[in-house]
Amino acid sequence: MLVLKKLFYTLFSIFAFVSFTMGQYFIVDNIKLEGNNKTKDKFILRELLFFKGDTIKLENWERIKQTSEQNLVNTSLFHFANISVQGDGVRKQVLVKLKERWYLWPIPQVDIDERNFNTWWETKSLNRASVGVFLTHNNMRGNGELLKVLLMLGYNKKVGLSYEFPYLNKKKTLGFGFQSIYTLRHEVNALTKNDKQLYLKTVDFPIQEDWISSFQLTYRPKFYLSHLLQFRFHQWRFADTLLHFNTTYSPNSNKELNYFGLYYKLKLDHRDYKPYPLRGYYADIEIFKYGLGLTNSDLNILSFKSTLRKYWQLGKRWYYAAGIIGKISNNAFQPYLLERGLGYGRDFVRGYEYYVIDGQDYMVAKTNIKFALLPEKIVKLNWIKSDKFNTIPYAFYLNVFCDMGYVYNSQAYSSSNQLPNSLQYSIGLGLDFISYYDAVARLEWTVNAWGESSFYVHFIAPI
Repeated sequence: MLVLKKLFYTLFSIFAFVSFTMGQYFIVDNIKLEGNNKTKDKFILRELLFFKGDTIKLENWERIKQTSEQNLVNTSLFHFANISVQGDGVRKQVLVKLKERWYLWPIPQVDIDERNFNTWWETKSLNRASVGVFLTHNNMRGNGELLKVLLMLGYNKKVGLSYEFPYLNKKKTLGFGFQSIYTLRHEVNALTKNDKQLYLKTVDFPIQEDWISSFQLTYRPKFYLSHLLQFRFHQWRFADTLLHFNTTYSPNSNKELNYFGLYYKLKLDHRDYKPYPLRGYYADIEIFKYGLGLTNSDLNILSFKSTLRKYWQLGKRWYYAAGIIGKISNNAFQPYLLERGLGYGRDFVRGYEYYVIDGQDYMVAKTNIKFALLPEKIVKLNWIKSDKFNTIPYAFYLNVFCDMGYVYNSQAYSSSNQLPNSLQYSIGLGLDFISYYDAVARLEWTVNAWGESSFYVHFIAPI
């Protein structure tokens, strides 16, 4: 009787342990992929936080699932990614359902030589317009390879080729790429006067040769950490008219400028959705080196730049974001051609879109509070047969924001420029629209430190 009792307690303990374990864990018995008609399985599996055979705690599964879905969407190869668990018992199958994008885009291009949409809208002139074809293959051979071919004719002429391969080794951590672009412009930004770009147009091309080539290596040891090292060669040849117009355009007013350069970027990216983040954070460090002492270019510029951005969800439909960008350079002379302060790319203080603030060092701080006026909705257009185009997500967000920035310039090219070496700031209201294929459109009303107010349009995330 005593033996039977001990046996009963032993079997009960084993049963209780197995039941507890099955309730708290599951084993990934298989990973099934659906919807990847083009993309290779190995590329998709690289973005998942779990592997076949892993034992996963149920309390961690929702986080692992959501993060894996975000990783897949952030490759910009899929519209949607949905991960679910199938089966009974402790061993389960994980199903990864994907909706691929359209990858091959032979896009007719109309390019207007302006810094942003708003500076063009001031005149609405098509005098500096060029037309061409931009061929992009975002997922060549299903390996996430990126191929770009550009042919531009008209006011400006441009021919370019670039290629990126994300994974060279079995661990899928090393990649490489190269690019080469040749450009001819009838008109160039030759000087900054009254804090605005002054263009110079000549009978011949003011820059008679502009050719940049580069080779890069990438290293991605973890999901959110990556390194980029780029080796560059840039070749310029300038018209005499341009050098007479601005004697500081190139070092020592040299008619030819050839130099080698290095660029390095360390990036830590934990954003939930890269084109328009609502949660997470982003940080990077960039190092620019113009001139390696291999040519007689008299060029020796070293710059460091860093970006920090943080995104919070404050409530069900409320969000907050803050970002800071800083750049510092050595004391070497920077020719006007290479000097970049605020007003270029996404480095600007809102409310100063019509201006550039030249200088060697700068800092910008931005803050945003937004309300999801219309949280993400999905509409299905049944009359469009292709599933790459007939499912459209969209959302609208209201914004209140405040920016401030400062540019230090020790080598001013014109005494008419009032914005460098003084604090600039702005406040404003905005409406953001988000849709598929990473489309972002923003309409903002902003007042700057000068009391100027205007509406502006942008096509990237505010922070």
